[in-house]
Amino acid sequence: MATILGIYLVLAKESWARKNSVYLISFSAGVLLATAVGHLLPEAQILQPNALIWFLISFVFFYIVEHGLILHACNEGHDCEVHHPIDRIAIIGMGLHSLLDGIIIGVGFEISPSLGLIATLSVLLHRLPDGIAMTSVLLHSHYERKKTLFFTWLVALAAPIGAILSYFLLAGINSSILGILVAVAAGSFLYVAASDLIPEIHKKSRFANIILVILGIIFPFIVKMIFG
Repeated sequence: MATILGIYLVLAKESWARKNSVYLISFSAGVLLATAVGHLLPEAQILQPNALIWFLISFVFFYIVEHGLILHACNEGHDCEVHHPIDRIAIIGMGLHSLLDGIIIGVGFEISPSLGLIATLSVLLHRLPDGIAMTSVLLHSHYERKKTLFFTWLVALAAPIGAILSYFLLAGINSSILGILVAVAAGSFLYVAASDLIPEIHKKSRFANIILVILGIIFPFIVKMIFG
């Protein structure tokens, strides 16, 4: 639903969506940073002794994948070589990312309701900017409205599919393997925040962004205090 909201914001009010999404991106970056470092990584270290190594491997893996796909860096169509098939790259890259987001939610709930809730919140917040970016890429690639909607809905649905798959795949899973998955999730969240969201914030630097990043960092800790 968060991705779909981003899709229709662009289709209805593209200039407004792009101008104001920076505020959501700021809050989202804070939430992702706090979730990765303050919640997922400590939990991973309890379950898996080599969690930090898997965390680093995850971060580097997402860098290699994104660098290869040239996905988010080209989401506005700027500074991209003409020969890159950016539309197909966006569909494949964001589709895989969306699927992983769903699995991350499942991993969180496998450990505890509070961690699952925090993971869900983190995913929801960065899915809306992703919906805006995805739709912008396809429109820039001269896709018709109907074709744009088809592929963006496909990407949006990958997240709940990932969550449903994780429900069956994670049942009774070894705690050490679960620790690896949590570390991978932490690496994913940190990479999205540091590589994708924070650079976007710097492009439209405002004092309110700093406040929103700090509030985003605090918010997951408040959720954990309330739900245990």
